[in-house]
Amino acid sequence: MAKAPQEPQAELQESPSLLTHHKKPRPHALIIVLSVLALLALAHFIAVNHTTSRQPASLHNCSALLRATDYTQLVAIQARTQRMSAVQFIDDVTAGQPAALIQVGDLSAQQKLDVYIYGCPQSQDKTNPTLLFKQQALIKGSIDITQAHTLSVGQIDTTLAADSDTLLLPLQQNVFQEYAWQNGSFHQVAFPGLYPVTSRSEAEALQDEANNGQVLPWTDPLTTAEQMAQDLFHWSNISIHGTLKDTTATQAHVLLEKKDAHLTVAVTLERLVQHNPKGLWWVTNAQSSGISLDQTQFNTPVSSPLLLQGTIIPTTEKVTATLFNHTLTAIPLQSSSTLQTDTSGHLTGTLSYSNLFPDQAGLLLITEYPISSKEDGRLLLTNIFLT
Repeated sequence: MAKAPQEPQAELQESPSLLTHHKKPRPHALIIVLSVLALLALAHFIAVNHTTSRQPASLHNCSALLRATDYTQLVAIQARTQRMSAVQFIDDVTAGQPAALIQVGDLSAQQKLDVYIYGCPQSQDKTNPTLLFKQQALIKGSIDITQAHTLSVGQIDTTLAADSDTLLLPLQQNVFQEYAWQNGSFHQVAFPGLYPVTSRSEAEALQDEANNGQVLPWTDPLTTAEQMAQDLFHWSNISIHGTLKDTTATQAHVLLEKKDAHLTVAVTLERLVQHNPKGLWWVTNAQSSGISLDQTQFNTPVSSPLLLQGTIIPTTEKVTATLFNHTLTAIPLQSSSTLQTDTSGHLTGTLSYSNLFPDQAGLLLITEYPISSKEDGRLLLTNIFLT
């Protein structure tokens, strides 16, 4: 009985290598397991903090501030007549800077809309966000984020004739103003398209219609240019000769000739909204050689009287100007539409108008149609902000 427990001890003493063989692997296995767990923990930490590590802490503080703000107090809503309809976070519009878009609707028959955008640029220690943008009392107003990451603010044009709804498409009754984030603030910008519409909101709506199967004439650059000549220049169909000079996936050049007036116009078209074979074409430039215009003042809204200056190859023919509003309808002028030229090629004129909805996108067309001579005609079409 006393020898039984001593036998295994003897065996162990006689075979130390066997003991070593079974005991050594255990610490190594434990280290491996712990290492794997540490690596998994590190990977989890990196995954959870990947987005956070790419952005400054101030941006996260700003986002938290914007999401925690009570905007009903900040914008001082009139409880009896207004309702906050939406709060939307729009970092993509402000180049990645956190921002909040607030819409406040009016309960009156005019359905007025107030819009506010708040952020916190360089002010993360402030209690309240900073106001970046404000538009108020927009009649039947709207605000949208465009595919170009800009703001499109729309409201009904109250200066249009009462029966305009039977002549215009629904969106054409609205004035749209586009704003882009530039150098830390919002600035009104022009949609580069001149035709068939002058605003990005209308352009995106037309493109949606085309994508949904509606047949539109602006799927072909040559057809688009020729249709513009009829709608804006009032050329008859039989007097138009169009030639497609070249085309790529997103840009085309067309040469239009008015056969009965010795007038040619170089037209540039682009797929501004959708850059694939289903994308519609927009005219972005239309101009003859031998005529130019000082357009530096057109970067901001211009008011009546509008002073024009430019150059033209000296001519004795009549040079006229036409203004179009956002519906591409000619605006009645209170002054002569004739521009003055001299033998040095200076081109000047003054256009006066009234009863125009402020800050709308329009067009300016300058034309010279030779009648009594064989000289070449000239034409220039450009966009303009009118107020």
